[in-house]
Amino acid sequence: MHRTPRPFRRAALGSALAAVAAAVAATLAAPAAVAETDAPSLSTAAPPAVSATVDATLTQRFGHYGDTAGRWTGADSAYSVPLPGGAIAWLYSDTFLGRVNADHSRPADSPFIHNSIVVDRKGTLTTYTGGTAAAPESLVTVAGGDEGKDWYWFGDGTVEGSHLRVMLLHFRKTGDGPFDFAYAGSAVASFDVHSLRLEGVVDRPAGTVQWGSAILEDGPWTYVYGVEDLQATKYMHVARVRTNGLTRAPWQFWTGSGWSADESASGRVMEGVANEYSVSKFQGGYALVTSDATEILSQHVVLYRSSSPVGPFTGKTLLYTTPETSGNVFTYNAKAHPELGDRDTLLVTYNVNSFDTADVYRNVDNYRPRYIDVHLG
Repeated sequence: MHRTPRPFRRAALGSALAAVAAAVAATLAAPAAVAETDAPSLSTAAPPAVSATVDATLTQRFGHYGDTAGRWTGADSAYSVPLPGGAIAWLYSDTFLGRVNADHSRPADSPFIHNSIVVDRKGTLTTYTGGTAAAPESLVTVAGGDEGKDWYWFGDGTVEGSHLRVMLLHFRKTGDGPFDFAYAGSAVASFDVHSLRLEGVVDRPAGTVQWGSAILEDGPWTYVYGVEDLQATKYMHVARVRTNGLTRAPWQFWTGSGWSADESASGRVMEGVANEYSVSKFQGGYALVTSDATEILSQHVVLYRSSSPVGPFTGKTLLYTTPETSGNVFTYNAKAHPELGDRDTLLVTYNVNSFDTADVYRNVDNYRPRYIDVHLG
């Protein structure tokens, strides 16, 4: 069965409604917390000059594969996780599959699923989905759910031993309209790191923060970033768990002054992040890369810096202005991929989509990630 895609996606939804929706959230209470004494503190460099160019290698690689392989033809999210042996797992949410027409359009009967993985093994790409090649399904589905009403979108991921862990965001339809869906919880999927076989799903306790916007491995801790999505306004939250303990060790939540075992104590770190972003170690500090969610349907990709993984993130710097943004076409969910950059360069991706579903069929490029090399020297 071919499902009708939801071209709005969760990140665009909040921005699109920002002009007509306003939401005020109460400040989260913070019970007794563990003092922050062991988070690394690194120096923050002065804002450098910025230049950006299209990454020709990745653009050509994914473009050729999408046009000719008869599998993945476009998707959003685009998280990347280094795998043992030098491969890269690209984690995607809403995904089109099948063939591409000679005029670069997408057939109306193209299979559409809610999550997939493409593994890049030194330039050779392989798509992983559920179901069969003839009848593909999402790689991870909600147990007992109807994919038309209940689905998982992928968040960021990390490798723990022989397992690839991927954050899942569960969404559920609440009505018949394109905006009628809501966040229903988060979970962690585990895959065999070599075969990408799904090993299982562990649910997270119910809460309001959408965990998995970004993951940072840093010494003894894995930091998991999330978003409190109030549609008109979005706030960053931070949790941490002992390295290699994402599904087994207790999580701690940053309150603004320390760590707490109580998720309801999680504090707002900053406003203006997208639903998906990245936090990575870069140039002696921590770099946050995000689409600018302080603007409605922003075409700006920005960077903030901090000396700590929990912020404060300051020094807002424009990295790139997306040229695709025009009419119904918009861009969203920019993030960096530090394993594909170097000391002074970040590989940044962002998603492209349209409020007019016909656009994503008319031209496959209207629903494919973009790859940009940003040099900060």
